[in-house]
Amino acid sequence: MLQDLQLQMEATERLKLRVILDNDNAERLILPSRPSSVQALIDEIKTRLKLTFDFRLQFEDPDFDHALCNLVEMEHLPSTASVKIIRLVELDLISTSTSETSLLNDSTDAIDSPERISRWPEVFIVPKFSYEVEHVLKEGNAAFEKDGKLIRLPRDQKHNILEVMGEENF
Repeated sequence: MLQDLQLQMEATERLKLRVILDNDNAERLILPSRPSSVQALIDEIKTRLKLTFDFRLQFEDPDFDHALCNLVEMEHLPSTASVKIIRLVELDLISTSTSETSLLNDSTDAIDSPERISRWPEVFIVPKFSYEVEHVLKEGNAAFEKDGKLIRLPRDQKHNILEVMGEENF
């Protein structure tokens, strides 16, 4: 009787996860004890699976026919569950408008899909831009090297860069 109770307690403390990395990859992860917070779980998953990027978690909620829900409380996560990693992508360009956000969620996994990755060339040659853009980028690199300051590109220069990159790649 005591042994059954002990096994039952161990089973409830243990956390058995199916960690969905993308549409084609999932890892099995068994934690000996339930982390105290969602952030602690994220840190544990990062460590165990050697992930270097930031992400949030969704889980298949049994209360909602196993639909994916954002994991915000550890109490909501069953002891055996599937969790999906949702990458957080930080933009490198600083905009003059703060409404153009600096953090995006990639809930569609488009960045990680094999089709998307296979289209990138193995060697990417940065094309030559207009004199004005090259000059601004050179000054920006110098300012970053000296002070760690990021440049602010006006919309027309961003457009020029994207246009030239698009012509080079397509």
